[in-house]
Amino acid sequence: MRRLAFLVVAGLALAACGSSSHPSTTGDAAAKAQIKSAYEKFFSAQSSVSDRAAVLQNGSKFKPVIQAFASNPLAKNVNVAVSSVTLQGADKAKVVYTVKLGSAGLPKQNGTAVRQSGTWKVGYASLCRLVALQGSTPSACKP
Repeated sequence: MRRLAFLVVAGLALAACGSSSHPSTTGDAAAKAQIKSAYEKFFSAQSSVSDRAAVLQNGSKFKPVIQAFASNPLAKNVNVAVSSVTLQGADKAKVVYTVKLGSAGLPKQNGTAVRQSGTWKVGYASLCRLVALQGSTPSACKP
């Protein structure tokens, strides 16, 4: 009888361990989808400056940079393709993406995403790195 009780308890313990990893996998998939969506919204010509700021880490601080980007006539043809998202803990992620202007694109970029107030957002370091490619760094990007 003791042996049967031990097997039942051990089986329940293993089942509990197995089921606890399932929500984590589901949570990881949801986090990755939210990150990809944030990147797509941020780089979409259809997104307003306010919408872009909402999906950018500390977005209100970067509204002038976002406005300058959005007012550029070339921005109407910009979009993004996210090729991978790698979670790095509960609140950070690495994002590999390509910014496309029409059919042409920049080389693959390594970006970040952060969870801010429970929502995944494009890490502002990603925006700062892209802006720096044109030769200037906005004051909002400087520590």
